Amino acid sequence: FCFLMVRRPPRSTLDRSSAASDVYKRQVSTQSTWGLYQSMLGRIWNRSAALTRTIQLARSFASAEAEGIKTPLYDLHKKCGGQIVSFAGYLLPVQYKDGGILKEHHQTRKSCSIFDVSHMGNFKLFGEDRFKYLERMVVADVVGIKKGNATLSVIMNKKGGVVDDTIITNMGDYISMIVNGACKHKDWEYFNKVLKAEFQSSVDAGKLKIEFPTDNALIALQGPKAAEVFQNVLGADDSLQLKTMSFLTATMHTVKKIDAECMISRCGYTGEDGFEIAVPAAKAIALAELFLEEKLGGDQPVVKMAGLGCRDTLRLECGMCLYGHELNEGISPIEAQLSWTIGKRRKEEGGYYGCEIIKKQMGSGVAMRRCGFLTTGMAVRENVELFNEYNEKVGYTTSGTFSPTLKKPIGMAYVKVPLHKVGTNLIAKNKGRVQKVVISKLPFVETNYYRAPSSQKLSDSSYLTYICLLYTSPSPRDATLSRMPSSA
Repeated sequence: FCFLMVRRPPRSTLDRSSAASDVYKRQVSTQSTWGLYQSMLGRIWNRSAALTRTIQLARSFASAEAEGIKTPLYDLHKKCGGQIVSFAGYLLPVQYKDGGILKEHHQTRKSCSIFDVSHMGNFKLFGEDRFKYLERMVVADVVGIKKGNATLSVIMNKKGGVVDDTIITNMGDYISMIVNGACKHKDWEYFNKVLKAEFQSSVDAGKLKIEFPTDNALIALQGPKAAEVFQNVLGADDSLQLKTMSFLTATMHTVKKIDAECMISRCGYTGEDGFEIAVPAAKAIALAELFLEEKLGGDQPVVKMAGLGCRDTLRLECGMCLYGHELNEGISPIEAQLSWTIGKRRKEEGGYYGCEIIKKQMGSGVAMRRCGFLTTGMAVRENVELFNEYNEKVGYTTSGTFSPTLKKPIGMAYVKVPLHKVGTNLIAKNKGRVQKVVISKLPFVETNYYRAPSSQKLSDSSYLTYICLLYTSPSPRDATLSRMPSSA
């Protein structure tokens, strides 16, 4: 703050006459010093962008009351120095005192981190009509998901908008769904509304049952060392060998060291390899501590705790949507560049809410599309209007932050077609500040998902999701056709 105490001399006082040459030299020297201070302040500002984002995240995540539900990992968060905020009704860490967003972000990209995602919702669908029921609301080819495979999909409303995004897993005897924590109660009401309106006879006949269990914690172990860490915890001779699990596969398995059966899914929201483990609440801290103690043969533990702050920067670098930002009930999967989540059979047959609107959009196009953008200087945050060279409003931003990996500001936006194409220059205007933004391809940072040897074949929907997540771009279908199996 001492830099701010140095006053820049007004230009009118810079008298260049010979009689005031000494004064002029001193003033020029002072002005040069001020320029140096300004430069230093600029560098400090840029490097503190993540800290600024932490404050903004805390404000946006936090509810009016500093209260919420404690997750099964709450005591561990406090023990590890977590800075707790209220998010989606739960008390969760935005970052940790000995870490911070930058450190936690790089830790996840280079090694391994633990995220508490116990606020997420988990629905289970049972009965022979579970496929027909779920396909009424989601765009995925649920019938085509093989046992032990998962796919990313979206829950639709009748107007063609997105109620929520979800991971759907076929567990054999039932279907498991993971939905967003901020949406789960709304989703549950929606599911029951559809159940009563169209599938009550299936319920009465014992052909359909839905459950909303809340007895598990959900731990996300993310990073390039996640598989090695988890295998060491399981044991090298354990019957579950993680090298056989591809990204977007899942299994039920007993973790012997905590004597608990867990649902283990190879997936995540960071762009890195990793797992999400649904573990009984009473055993959650014990499992997390096993991960935190793992040294992989070295002197220091390789796993650290990470908070909501870097989870946001990680997903944004990989071009992943956040519900309430890139997705809402007024945005369609076509506008959101998620047409690849619609199964081939579903594109032809329809049958889900809003399908006629989606078919029309796939045929005639949409007015706006999601895209990425780059800028210089300060990051352009969400809800900033975008203009073209003629000062016409052509879009708005949905997310924006400083990328710790790229060391530059990045963001996502909805922009009018065809200005959403890579390389287009636009202007962001926010509270009197004007910044140039350039439309960029997505993802900003390449993803590192794991695919097991070809001996384990993914279902077509899971493989399509896997490929499209690897090569997400403003035209994901075009970018992936050559990499897709002929049956997809």
